[in-house]
Amino acid sequence: MEPRRVAPVLGLCALLAADAVLIGWAFRGTSVDPAGATAGRSVSSSASSASPSVTGSSDAPAVKVTNLTRFVAPVGPEIAWVVESGTCDEPGTMWVTADGGGSWARTDLPGRVVRAKPSSVASGFVTGGDAKCALRLWNTGDAGESWSDPTGAEEAWSRQPENDRDVHTPSDLVVKPCTDSEVVDLAPLDARRARVLCLDGKVRATRDGGETWPRETTVKGALAVGIAEGSQGVVVRADASCAGGVLVSSLSQGRLGRGRCVAATPVTGRVAVASAGSTWWLVVGDAVFRADAPTGPWTRTTADLGRG
Repeated sequence: MEPRRVAPVLGLCALLAADAVLIGWAFRGTSVDPAGATAGRSVSSSASSASPSVTGSSDAPAVKVTNLTRFVAPVGPEIAWVVESGTCDEPGTMWVTADGGGSWARTDLPGRVVRAKPSSVASGFVTGGDAKCALRLWNTGDAGESWSDPTGAEEAWSRQPENDRDVHTPSDLVVKPCTDSEVVDLAPLDARRARVLCLDGKVRATRDGGETWPRETTVKGALAVGIAEGSQGVVVRADASCAGGVLVSSLSQGRLGRGRCVAATPVTGRVAVASAGSTWWLVVGDAVFRADAPTGPWTRTTADLGRG
């Protein structure tokens, strides 16, 4: 009789083991570092992210998606400009760091700036609206302490300061990459390649200087987008799995990959990401983070914006 009892017992044990594995997978989610992590520490954690054509959590925190009013323009691992756009009547502010975010120098902008392109800590240009909200370009050689007289922006990528649906291309054309939707974020790579995030969550990219903008993917609740060589990039969005923070997911060939939660509370219009070489910079409100890869980990700079 004893041998007849062994098979059922072994079968039951195998079934319980399989259930344990399935339960483990069911509860494996995006781990989140505690909010309020200390500056200078890594404040992100890895998670696997599926990549269907439409992604995003329907239970994501209620963060209004709108055109970026604060964005980052890095030169490398130590140098970056962060812009607060302001308006055409009341231009905003620019912060500059030369020590990886250890300190920030604050200067005034010459107009409503919607794009910045530094070439060093001191030199670069910005585009935006003058007092009449006409698109103009200004140069600086002293990190924004002074600005040149405004010139035309004929050869520059730029969002338009007065029309949130329009993008100016380096061939001096004005296009509508999102069709009837507004442009939340513009990430140029060179004269022919750029990526945009649309208000409806569509991510579109061009390889022909803005003549065509095929859709790469759609990400519900996306707040910002970045691009780098090899069509690599990231999408930033608020996600319920991040306990009030933001989820930064890699984007390659139109598909989302690995994601990391960053413990920083998103602020409407003030979440931005950009790359410079192998270094990525992320702005979430007043907090600034850096990473050596689009998948992180993200480390908070020792000084936040506004604190010097």
